[in-house]
Amino acid sequence: MKWTDKEAPKSAMATLNLVSGITLWEEMVRDRREFCLNKCQNNKVVNMLRPKCTDRRYLDVLLLKKETKKNMPMFCYSQRVKGLIRSFQEGEMLLPDVYVYIDDYWKIVHEKQTKPLRSASDFLKRTLIKGKEVLPMGSQDQLSETHFLRDQLFLLWPKLDLCLVNAQETSIHSLKMFSSITEALTESYGLELSMDIEGSFIELIFQNLSLKDTVVVEQELQRSPAFTGFSGTEIWAEIQLPTGLEGDEEVDFKVKDLHFIFKTVAKIMEISDAEEEDVKLESPITEITEVITEKSRESKQK
Repeated sequence: MKWTDKEAPKSAMATLNLVSGITLWEEMVRDRREFCLNKCQNNKVVNMLRPKCTDRRYLDVLLLKKETKKNMPMFCYSQRVKGLIRSFQEGEMLLPDVYVYIDDYWKIVHEKQTKPLRSASDFLKRTLIKGKEVLPMGSQDQLSETHFLRDQLFLLWPKLDLCLVNAQETSIHSLKMFSSITEALTESYGLELSMDIEGSFIELIFQNLSLKDTVVVEQELQRSPAFTGFSGTEIWAEIQLPTGLEGDEEVDFKVKDLHFIFKTVAKIMEISDAEEEDVKLESPITEITEVITEKSRESKQK
């Protein structure tokens, strides 16, 4: 499923306000534009090593305001892209919740690429050739919206020419956005999932699991308040999305919260699989021991 392009600025506004204060948009656009451009952009040493706005967040404001490249501090922007490319090459977690143009996103995940990749099918084809260096998830249609690479989520709005890199603190504001991310994570972690949707409440039901140690399962599920219970083959979680109604401001479900639910279920499955392997390894040893014991008894009787 696809999100509407109008959702990008809405979720980004919540993220940016959270990162740098309650008035980020108003304050930075009104008071810091001249400061950033004159005191930072014009001094390349300062801009490169000690940018005046933390994590170059002013770039996000300009990108989301659809500022033209002519009016963008492009040297500052180039430093962001170089930093992201370097981090991705070295296998590090990227700076969370930052925006780049889609062409530069392709450069980040395909560092040796000479020209931008513009289609999901081309991206998938080249990825397979490169041999699992990057792991795109979902169908080609999904791929133009949500990518899951190296345990990080990338959200794309092609019509806005924007990509949100390593989405974490960004709030999920709509069912379409929620479904798009969920589909990518479900396929990535190889889980079976059904959803029961009732208004703004969503119940996630992870199915066909093999849960061995109930104590371990209980301990892991306590790590997120979203989990509501489990059986031998299922795990249930419940979340609420904001309705947009007055008085609903306290409801805030972030991308990292959704990702954590999937990580936890995947971890439980790994533990269960490991326990099963331990049982398989122990069984032959026990049988051999019994044979040796019987032979020993026969020898003793003789």
